[in-house]
Amino acid sequence: MRFKKFGKTDMNVSVVGYGAWELGGNWGPIEKENGVKILNLAYDNGVNFFDTAPAYGRGQSEEIVGEFLKGKKREDLYIATKCGLEWDQRGRIRNNLKKERVLKEIDDSLRRLKCDYVDLYQIHWPDPNTPLEETAEALQQILDSKKARYIGVSNFSAQQVETLIKYVDIVSTQNYYNLLVRNVEKELFPVVDKYDLTVIPYSPLAKGLLTGKISKDYEPPKNDPRAMDEIFKNKELFIKSVEKVEELKILANRIGRPLSQMAINWLLHHKQVSTVIAGSKDEKHVLENIEAGNWELSDDIYLKIEKIVGE
Repeated sequence: MRFKKFGKTDMNVSVVGYGAWELGGNWGPIEKENGVKILNLAYDNGVNFFDTAPAYGRGQSEEIVGEFLKGKKREDLYIATKCGLEWDQRGRIRNNLKKERVLKEIDDSLRRLKCDYVDLYQIHWPDPNTPLEETAEALQQILDSKKARYIGVSNFSAQQVETLIKYVDIVSTQNYYNLLVRNVEKELFPVVDKYDLTVIPYSPLAKGLLTGKISKDYEPPKNDPRAMDEIFKNKELFIKSVEKVEELKILANRIGRPLSQMAINWLLHHKQVSTVIAGSKDEKHVLENIEAGNWELSDDIYLKIEKIVGE
């Protein structure tokens, strides 16, 4: 496994991290012991960066990560979680970044994670009803209390990053970013470079599309997360995306690597990216994703990929 410095922090993270979204049961149920087994598999194969959130299964993902942490040297791992989404008894989720809510969430997360601090505490989604200055007060209080070492954001625009960083120091931005969804490069990379931040791409395989196993006639089931994704909802865009994937598969075969690994390494080829969170509850897929951290994409292949995918 290769490791990279996480932006302006002192963290040296595995270039392939583990995204624990699926451990919340968002893509089918999972038993706690199986989730712990998957996390140990990732850890035993070099992964030291684990990303979760309270909203993943209404605390289930964090609880599984907490079980996984038992018996581990806490300083050997980097744990990231989030705040800003709350749910009611019926499971309906709403944005809430009020100061008191954020301060409550960090304590709830630490309880589920069974640890004293997280390495990275991220705003999950912006809350249009709460001034960022108020949220920043809570985040600074969390930093001062050492319940989190660093602060990051997720799904923020460049303007929102510029606003928040006036009030509290942030080190990272987590965004939907992959070979087929590249708006981050134009919209966020300038502010990332300006403040020496790092980008954490999520959904690096475009919900499975960049595995090369989805054909043009695929129709996501109504309750499948893909049904809400623009690439899958827009039929014209979907067909064009599959056509690009078919070309990418040919190139991946030529270099003797799975398309999924080539897609992850394409992200890592950008200096703004230090770790890619690839999550799965399938052992084979976890190991295949991790293998991407054991080799690098050449400049020549990167340029060939660029010709295929375009902007």
